[in-house]
Amino acid sequence: MKFIQTKSVVKVNKPKTPEIKKLVDQILHHKKKYYDGEPEISDEAYDALEEKLQQIDPQNPILHIVGTPEGGKITHATPMLSCQKATDVDEVVKWSKGADLYVGYKIDGFSLSLIYENGRLIQAATRGNGVMGDDVTLPVFKISSIPKTIPQTSTANVRGELFMYVSEFNRIKAAEGIDYSSPRNLAVGTVKQKDLGFLDKRSLEFFAFELLGTEENASLKAHGEILRSWGFNTAEFELLSSPTRREIETLFQRIEQERQTLDFEIDGLIFKYNDADQRASAGRTEHHPRWMIALKFASQGDISVIQDITWQVGRTGVLTPVAELEPVEVMGAVIRRATLHNAEFLEVLGVAEGDTVMVIRSGDVIPKITELVSKGTNKTSFPNDCPSCGSELKREGVNLICTASVCRDRDIQSIRHWVRITDIEGLGPKNIAKLYDLGIIRHFTDLYDVKLTERILVNHLGKNGSKIHASIQEKKELPFHIFLAGLGIESLGKGMAKTLAKRFTTYNDLKNATVRQLTLLEGISDLTASYIYSGLHNPSLGDQLLAKGVEIIYRQEKKPLTKRVRTNGLDQFLPSSKGTDLHVDQEPEANKTIYVTGKVEGLTKKELKKLVEQQGYEWAPLSRKLDLLVIGEKPGTAKLEKARKYGLTVKTWDEFSKELS
Repeated sequence: MKFIQTKSVVKVNKPKTPEIKKLVDQILHHKKKYYDGEPEISDEAYDALEEKLQQIDPQNPILHIVGTPEGGKITHATPMLSCQKATDVDEVVKWSKGADLYVGYKIDGFSLSLIYENGRLIQAATRGNGVMGDDVTLPVFKISSIPKTIPQTSTANVRGELFMYVSEFNRIKAAEGIDYSSPRNLAVGTVKQKDLGFLDKRSLEFFAFELLGTEENASLKAHGEILRSWGFNTAEFELLSSPTRREIETLFQRIEQERQTLDFEIDGLIFKYNDADQRASAGRTEHHPRWMIALKFASQGDISVIQDITWQVGRTGVLTPVAELEPVEVMGAVIRRATLHNAEFLEVLGVAEGDTVMVIRSGDVIPKITELVSKGTNKTSFPNDCPSCGSELKREGVNLICTASVCRDRDIQSIRHWVRITDIEGLGPKNIAKLYDLGIIRHFTDLYDVKLTERILVNHLGKNGSKIHASIQEKKELPFHIFLAGLGIESLGKGMAKTLAKRFTTYNDLKNATVRQLTLLEGISDLTASYIYSGLHNPSLGDQLLAKGVEIIYRQEKKPLTKRVRTNGLDQFLPSSKGTDLHVDQEPEANKTIYVTGKVEGLTKKELKKLVEQQGYEWAPLSRKLDLLVIGEKPGTAKLEKARKYGLTVKTWDEFSKELS
């Protein structure tokens, strides 16, 4: 068994000057606008940009792009076939026939075909239906992990998988405050965005797995070495020489255990004949090559039948399809409903009422449908009108959106969002719906209206109304980032709100910022900046809240500690329920990210998060960019393995506590 290193990458692209990069970005932008039927400049002005780049950098591959403005489709010269699937190790052994096997990750991404001519990337396309795919040449030119030039004069076709690192996925979720469904879906959505600026803010990765058009008679191991010398990472990582059943099973079990430590999602392994003659002899069917086979990891799930698909309206008007399932037990929990994320996910999966699907619990918690097991008689369909208010729907990107100015479900979700972000106690979904239907609260700004008295709340909600009224009054003073996150502006979650609160001194300073100024901040694309700008101005919800007595806390005040907990022999203090800050004599480390794994006696996870944030740290998910991982009792093995892999600073809770004290 021989191990092949895949991380050694030789960069072949020459560094570009700022002027060249600016020209390339301009050409990409205007070429995309032209393809979309939205040209911003004349043909003469565009030609002038290309002529200028031609003079400065005549070999720049962008000058040789083969675009497809009509239809946006590309026919693959060689079809991109599927991969046959094995159900167990014995099936792989029977298929292998004693051949040398080149083994790679089955990455959970989407396949791309890249065409190079005279060493320049000229075209990129998705797999599509295997015969024809979507033209994604322009966005691919913005992906740094794909070489734009290679040392090869003849035509070469490089195929591989485009995906997003889990750490990058978590960073984007935290920065944008949006609970995206998966790294794969976010990668697909990023490439399909009309705004190419998204690819400057989000990092995508590419692992090559096939080379066509050159060295056709070479082994796959040789192909891998060529691809790595050209600057590609490869999906294949190991060569097995006439492996026994035990060797195949041992490798499969090892990778199944190690998959949790990888920074990208995989769902199995792919085995291929290494020798070119054996591949040629095996041939292919119309569906798949006979010289490769995939073995997927066991799914931690079960199958169920979709009884109905309902549509929920969110606070921004976006409709989310939800599968109503025949009850099925998955990892100890009975699952009756599972999200289908958005209109495009439903469309791509192609499911409908009566279909049999695979249901898993993502992260051992969230129900998720991963695949269509068997198709029923019904076709995938979409509503024409909003299920809440009956208004017209519009398709925008991957979503269906309600266009009404007033929509009951959307408005209620908006109120719930504010209540959840500001932590108003006692005002649950049923109470919010009741007050909405009575016409007492139609918007979250109504919570601070002088007409919403304690008596009114008690009359309609009982004795609990007094507590709700007191909590609303208590939440009239809000930290800047909580105030911003509660407004419900698209892409402005808690993570993004913290970024803005650090950059802008006051709410008025933020409102006076231009879209251009917002895009200069890390993690903010042109589209996100436009969402934030529009949300702050039309309507000006923030001004309405301020007019009703809500106050923004720009500087945290020190307040006395009233709660003491004993942890590992060390006294720890939490602020009083009315306080918002922890008083310490020592200044905290500014902008350091932290995560605590394992149990800490006397503190819940929520209290831990509150404790470290009030000492100046920023709570963040485990990733390569984490500054500090703190471990309590019985920490997660997978998290510790990731921390070691990432080279993170790790401290015990005792060590960390002593530093705080």
